[in-house]
Amino acid sequence: MKYIIAIDIGTTHCKAITVNENANTIQTFKATVTSIQPHEGFHEQDTEKNFQIVVELIKQSIQTLDQNDIACISFSAAMHSLLAIDENGKPLTNAMTWADTRSKKYAQQLRNTEQGNNIYRQTGTAIHAMSPLCKIIWLRNEQPEVFAKAYKFISIKEYIFYRLFGKFIVDIGIASSTGMCDVYNYCWCEEALSLIRIDENKLSAIVQATHSEKELLPEMKKLLQIKNQIPFVCGSNDGCLANLGCGALNINEAALTIGTSGAVRVTIPKPAMQELNGLFMYPLTKKMYVTGGPINNGGIALQWFAENFLQMEISTNDDLNKVLGIASQVPAGSDGVYFLPYILGERAPIWDEDACGMFYGLRVHHKKEHLTRAVIEGISFSLLQILKSIEATNITVEKIYLSGVVTQSDWWMQLLTDIFGKKILLSDSTDASALGAAFIGMYATGIIDDLSKVKSFIQTKKVFEPNNKITDLYKCHYEIYTSLSGYKKRIK
Repeated sequence: MKYIIAIDIGTTHCKAITVNENANTIQTFKATVTSIQPHEGFHEQDTEKNFQIVVELIKQSIQTLDQNDIACISFSAAMHSLLAIDENGKPLTNAMTWADTRSKKYAQQLRNTEQGNNIYRQTGTAIHAMSPLCKIIWLRNEQPEVFAKAYKFISIKEYIFYRLFGKFIVDIGIASSTGMCDVYNYCWCEEALSLIRIDENKLSAIVQATHSEKELLPEMKKLLQIKNQIPFVCGSNDGCLANLGCGALNINEAALTIGTSGAVRVTIPKPAMQELNGLFMYPLTKKMYVTGGPINNGGIALQWFAENFLQMEISTNDDLNKVLGIASQVPAGSDGVYFLPYILGERAPIWDEDACGMFYGLRVHHKKEHLTRAVIEGISFSLLQILKSIEATNITVEKIYLSGVVTQSDWWMQLLTDIFGKKILLSDSTDASALGAAFIGMYATGIIDDLSKVKSFIQTKKVFEPNNKITDLYKCHYEIYTSLSGYKKRIK
């Protein structure tokens, strides 16, 4: 029996799962990742600490296995991180994560220009402070000494591979989320590089998701205690791999993730959409692309509300269900209370770094239960906006696969089902991005010969059907929500 170790490098946690050839998870390890927020708009991480976490997860994973039985170690990673390094591979900066908005001024200046629209269409990444494109513009203008010293601009995942192998490579999934990659031709986008005044030598070499490296640097081989030439498969970004891990591989199937942030994504066979309608479009393989949209304010918005208004923490599943228990005490619609969850600005579908959160419709009789439910409904409405943007591109979604923290609550999953008015499915694995990385590893090493075969490994654990009466109620509430968010005005 062969085993695949999958490493998922997240913004709040890193995970390692080990699966066998039948995609059964046999062990899981997890570590917390700490972010640095010295000023408003700053959201950084220490890449050396990230690297040490990944090293420990790999060591934990392999120590219980016979190394002869390890088929590969495959990787998933969060998108949009950026750091500058010098010619010796030493970081000149911390890594800016997707949540770092200090470059918003430059994103806003570029967003609605002809050049900005051209770059968006070519790269599939919306112009926003999240993207490394805008982060490099910020560095060039605000820290010119760092910009001048930079030998390479890379992501956290690229730094980890550099430390392991001494090579600068980036998988197409991570590259495509930078705002600098031509997703139609699998190369760096000339117009984007011209804008930020760098050439492709300042970036890593783009490789496919199935690309693997075997020759660990001697000191890394010793550190990891690896004796064999185990393939390290590059994998992809966490969004593309979540679709793969859920089995959402058909154009009428969406994957919905709620973690710290959130996203709705659909897999399409080719990059046919020149007008992206506020969505992203990233390649997983040359025959499989993922389109959709991310929100900033997923579980983090509920955590913010719980800590500051309920004086409750959400650090465990029990904590989450206690908060949701409060929300469940009032009926659908929160008795007319609405919440715009834009406490961290917002990405899709409004792409506005300055967007603010808001409660609307408050009356004297409203209590904490109404506000708690309104927060959850607001997060869910925001995701529904993205689904409607997807469907506006002539895609009809019939069912939705869930992953992330939301899968810990049947109540929230039923609420989403009622808001979306579509069947929602929960598979037997909630670590969708990590499982997707494992599937890429299986494909790269020949254990499976077609990615479509991953569906045979995924079992449906639960199915949720919408309550039509409640869905009709939510349709009315959604109309009011979108008018409050300005969404209709923005897409005209």
